[in-house]
Amino acid sequence: MILYNSPTSPFGRFVRVVALELGVKHEEKRIEVTSAEFLDELNPLRLIPTLELDDGRAVYDSRVIAAHVDSISGRPTLYPPSAGVDLHVRLALAIGVMEAGVQRRGEVTRPEPLRNLEYIAKLEQRIGRAIARLEMLAPVIAAGDLRIDQIATAVALEYTDFRYTRDWRAKAPFLAGWLARFAERPSFVETRPS
Repeated sequence: MILYNSPTSPFGRFVRVVALELGVKHEEKRIEVTSAEFLDELNPLRLIPTLELDDGRAVYDSRVIAAHVDSISGRPTLYPPSAGVDLHVRLALAIGVMEAGVQRRGEVTRPEPLRNLEYIAKLEQRIGRAIARLEMLAPVIAAGDLRIDQIATAVALEYTDFRYTRDWRAKAPFLAGWLARFAERPSFVETRPS
């Protein structure tokens, strides 16, 4: 399997952490997605991460790739059935923080005359609201064995640190304390962008 990725994508990092935690081996190729025309044949959306399977089929969208990796790992699932729909809601919330962070990054790096400050402010508000909800859910997120919502939440928070701000900690002290411990996992240390 080949994972097409970039060094700073939170979605790619999410998949990499899942694969490392589950011991699923793969080759990683870092690409510049904007010029990766070859990717169109595998993934017509030309988005990363994209996972090319050994038989040539492609799996895309980080949630779909993570679920696939989980299904082939032979290890205990990161999606315990007992967690029900609430697990998927927490996962969607964390993915939403990543999405807003990536969109914000794209907007703030545009040339100044083209930058939409109102849009940036809305994305920052979305990130703030989502982290506030994650803080409300933090005791549930932190409890139990390793799960997909924990991985996604930690990746989302570290991406917020990396590309936006660390100030969220003042309003989310439980999450901040949990992240400080959780992000010491080897899978997080190995995949942390610099």
